[in-house]
Amino acid sequence: MAGIKVFGHAASVSTRRVLLTLHEKNLDFELVHVDLKDGEHKKEPFLSLNPFGKVPAFEDGDVKLFGMNIF
Repeated sequence: MAGIKVFGHAASVSTRRVLLTLHEKNLDFELVHVDLKDGEHKKEPFLSLNPFGKVPAFEDGDVKLFGMNIF
């Protein structure tokens, strides 16, 4: 399994930007699906990654990033 995890939804433009960047850099990553329709992004445990409840969130070991401008 990849050390880099992207928490988001594949239909999200912001998540796609992160995924494209990782793909262009030829980095291994795991997309952790966050179900926006069911409101997973507004509940724990996602809120512990991004207290604003927005996708995507990014985790690489001890490094955790969130927000619209991850990359």
